[in-house]
Amino acid sequence: MALFKDHKVRIQKILELIPEDLLFRLAKDTKVDYCAKVLFGERIFNLLLYGILTTERTSQRVLEDLFESDLFKTMFSYASDMKISRSSISTRLSVIDSDFFRLAYEQIYLEFSKYFSPSEQQKYKVIRVDSSMVAETCNKLTQGLSPGNARTNGGEKVKQVKLTMAFDGLTACNVKLFTDPQYTSEDIAIPELILNDASKTDSHLNIYTFDRGVAATKAFANFNTKDIRFVGRLKTNRRFHIVESEELSENQKDLDELYLLSSQVVNLSGKCAFDYDQCYRLIIAKRKIKKEEHLPGKKASKRKTEDVFYFITNDLELEPKEIAEIYKQRWEIEVFFRFIKQELNASHFISVSENGIKVVLYMTLIASMLLLLYKKQNGLGYKTAKRRFTIELWQTLVAVIVKECGGNPELMKKEYFSRFSVP
Repeated sequence: MALFKDHKVRIQKILELIPEDLLFRLAKDTKVDYCAKVLFGERIFNLLLYGILTTERTSQRVLEDLFESDLFKTMFSYASDMKISRSSISTRLSVIDSDFFRLAYEQIYLEFSKYFSPSEQQKYKVIRVDSSMVAETCNKLTQGLSPGNARTNGGEKVKQVKLTMAFDGLTACNVKLFTDPQYTSEDIAIPELILNDASKTDSHLNIYTFDRGVAATKAFANFNTKDIRFVGRLKTNRRFHIVESEELSENQKDLDELYLLSSQVVNLSGKCAFDYDQCYRLIIAKRKIKKEEHLPGKKASKRKTEDVFYFITNDLELEPKEIAEIYKQRWEIEVFFRFIKQELNASHFISVSENGIKVVLYMTLIASMLLLLYKKQNGLGYKTAKRRFTIELWQTLVAVIVKECGGNPELMKKEYFSRFSVP
């Protein structure tokens, strides 16, 4: 009997997102199990996935305990006497081939995308790109970023990791992890991810949108050269040369919450001079209603919010309203970052080695796809989806155990039971 009667899809169907033979094929192709005795790639994959989905704060100690549990061994058909230690998890995460997990993420993303119709992905594919810094325990990293406003630990700057993602409105379709200090600048990190993503098949359909962190004339010119369309935002003090001004009707000036002040084809200034070879469309708009925000915990304090916006694009065919709507969708990647940090604990590192961080990042994104599909199919919110997914998983495993044991827990130690898997 289903626990949640209003659900259209149960977790068994969601777990089919991971093809049965996928991990076996990838292990063979990447040779991820070379010299491994217990913690094969498939077992690390399953352990991390189970830990991320069923615990509030996964750690190496938590993973060790989960591996010992009968629920975990039941789900993945592992022998009841199989054991591992925290130190073996730590060592394995630091050296295991992260390509095994990257390729798994890419293949599962392709399966995930099949559940969404073309109409759900709009007439052109808007790819929201942004970065998020993760700093917890990063002072243990041998290499990391230390932005100027990073908090200090005993007078020493805490090292951080930058996660830069491309979000297609469904989930993260591309991701890069940066620890080299040069990637503190969004002018370097975000363009690198975009250039990588644009090399994929059908990328000509994409429009990339990002915030004011990307402002370098060189980056914009590079996008133009490679026919990569984008919509961004400039600071209001940016210098530009007007090539052509567009006459606008009152109807065109109405951008819902914004009012269009001007639409122009412009050249942008670089550090030393204007780049007259590259043209962009710049639209300037202002809020119809001025907005004031109160600072948290300070009733009398107000945070100044901007009322004028400079939107920039290299697609000169886009209408002003389309440009504003595309940039507005950028906010969705902020929601996604909050989801994986709050619900999947992406702000906490299970491993502090760069390789281990990559592995856990890919597994977090795989877990997010399972939850997002469960959320979509059953019409749930983010928090409810995570909670109900975990409850339904446990209920299914308990039902399996009760059925197979016939009320006798000792039967769980028998060999035939260790070969049983979740139906």
